[in-house]
Amino acid sequence: MFRRRPETDSMGPTETPRVAIIGAGFAGSLTAAQLLRNAGKPFEVCLIERRPPFGPGTAFQNTLPCHLLNVPAIRMSAYPADPEHLLRGLAGRFQASDPGLATKATFLPRRVYGEYVEQTLATAAESSLARLTRIVGEAVAIEPGAKGADPRLRMRDGSSLTTRYVVLAIGNPPPSDPLGDGELGSSRRYAADPWSAGALDRLAADDPVVTIGSNLTMVDVALTLDERNHRGPIVAVSTHGLLSLPHRTELLPAWAARIDGATAGPRDLLRAMRREVEAAASEGVEWRQVVDSIRPRTISIWASWPEGERRRFLRHARPYWEIHRHRMAPENAKTIAALLDTGRLRVMAGRIAGVSEKRDALEITVRRRGSARFETLRAARVVNCTGPGMDFRLSGDALVQDLLARGLARPGPLGLGFDVDRNLALLGADGRPSPALFTLGPPLKGHYWETTAVPEIREQAKNLSMRLSDS
Repeated sequence: MFRRRPETDSMGPTETPRVAIIGAGFAGSLTAAQLLRNAGKPFEVCLIERRPPFGPGTAFQNTLPCHLLNVPAIRMSAYPADPEHLLRGLAGRFQASDPGLATKATFLPRRVYGEYVEQTLATAAESSLARLTRIVGEAVAIEPGAKGADPRLRMRDGSSLTTRYVVLAIGNPPPSDPLGDGELGSSRRYAADPWSAGALDRLAADDPVVTIGSNLTMVDVALTLDERNHRGPIVAVSTHGLLSLPHRTELLPAWAARIDGATAGPRDLLRAMRREVEAAASEGVEWRQVVDSIRPRTISIWASWPEGERRRFLRHARPYWEIHRHRMAPENAKTIAALLDTGRLRVMAGRIAGVSEKRDALEITVRRRGSARFETLRAARVVNCTGPGMDFRLSGDALVQDLLARGLARPGPLGLGFDVDRNLALLGADGRPSPALFTLGPPLKGHYWETTAVPEIREQAKNLSMRLSDS
């Protein structure tokens, strides 16, 4: 079922229960699929998205063939209890035309994975006792029900929707301004959000480009420019000047980590990992398996650190962890290496000291890391690749601001995302868990840290859907 907008309605306690999911990217679509797949009684799942399609979200739609997943296919099933689910779908679709896409070790094009998420949602809806309603629109406010009544969603177009539960599957917010003063905001030469429409449009083939950040978002930008036959120089400026490391082309044997779910802090974790890497090397196992073996323990390790140690990690260790943990697909790594070898891509360690707009370019002043030296770069386009701005107090999203203003939500630990209880219910300003409002994925950053990738989100979606189905 598909609606352009919700009807203004009310729902009494005897009517069919309704779960509204705001956001139809991976987290929202998978939560909907889990609810539909496991429904033991009739109810309605309303999946709300500002614009179709429902399923791929920002991460997996409007991407180029060069944009690959950063995890092999065998680890990307939508359902944690069925690791072959994705592979079976790939075999049915590509076994004859492109058998290379149906293997466990393949790094899929993100667009293909987005289609898989979309199909997973559709399949779950086909045979469910519950009904799926797709709604195109933007939720801007949530009014709590009086005396135990169901909350009401207010939409941008003036319509409203009463629902028993609301799941905020809002994904990653856009980046914040890396300069903090909006200096570049009005310039047509500045792309504040690298995933916004037209962020890299209207560039001549030889135009110089500067990215603020050298993370995986920068990699995507460089790959996009290369795919479009851009030949101008690209300079990636970041505090540490680090690039994500590559995955291996083949699947590697698992390593059984001896690091448990608690450490005293980042330094203690680093020492333990070094010992683990040395032990693995003595058995012919490389560091990648060691990092992957710690992944299931990262949530409990993060939770074991006091606030001061978490802040220390964010200030000093985060970039080094992320280049090892969030790696490039092998083919993408080859392209980036070629760009570096030819000089078309340069990575500079330093901080941006100032930006000024000239008649034909932006001038960016960079202070080199560990030096008093400044360098001036000229760019036809500056692209903000600093990553999601996870302090929701600074968010420009109307719904997020409404939740905070009403006291229905409060910032998470370290000011990251939302605060929640162990059942993923939002904690209000008074510290009490909401009986109706839940979230998953990136908004849990302050609590879990590692909460943006498929393996973590699919577990959250499964557990949350079970809780809502049983209520």
